[in-house]
Amino acid sequence: MNDYNFWQDFFDTYQSLSDWLKILWLIVPLAFVLGLVALTMRFRIESKRAEKRLDGELVYSLHRDAHNRIHIVSHVGRVGHNPSLLFLDQGDRHSFEHQQIEPPPINR
Repeated sequence: MNDYNFWQDFFDTYQSLSDWLKILWLIVPLAFVLGLVALTMRFRIESKRAEKRLDGELVYSLHRDAHNRIHIVSHVGRVGHNPSLLFLDQGDRHSFEHQQIEPPPINR
């Protein structure tokens, strides 16, 4: 057992394979490396595209406090009479219900 050589045994096994298996032994590792390079390049390209798509501004953030309540924090100022809050808790239902307003009659 002292004169056993792994590489000699490996190449002897390779030499005794059929020609089709020898071709596969040459093609499969090369295809694996090329596929790995292609996936890596595609990932790098897509990650750079994703970075470019997110150029904008942060508008809202969500914050959960110690009492498990969720707060929505606005990062932009109020514009006109539009509120800068989003209501998660409906609270009093009367203030959130949709009311249909009748148009005034047209006098001719």
